[in-house]
Amino acid sequence: MNNLLYVCSPYRGTPEQIKRNKEYARELTRAAILNGFIPVTVHLYLTEALDDTIEEEREVGLEAGKEILKHCKYMLCGTRYGISEGMTAEMELGQQLGIIKLTEDRGKIFTT
Repeated sequence: MNNLLYVCSPYRGTPEQIKRNKEYARELTRAAILNGFIPVTVHLYLTEALDDTIEEEREVGLEAGKEILKHCKYMLCGTRYGISEGMTAEMELGQQLGIIKLTEDRGKIFTT
């Protein structure tokens, strides 16, 4: 059974927003695990290896994320802080691939 879930939530912003967005991504990842999914939260670890402020590295990271997304059955869309440009591209790809879109509320995961 494929329970692989791609966590899609904002990353970019001011240093304070990035800190907040990373915490939110961790919350979504935790909720996914506790609800029986195997989450992949690429913006938590790719940004540790690549510099998101360097456009070429950002593009490489976004492309790597899209390739990983292709192997997931589910996408958890965290929109508490809006929908970023990167999220929009990921959600469009997910829709094209027929990936099941999910949302989170108070630690519970729901289909949209």
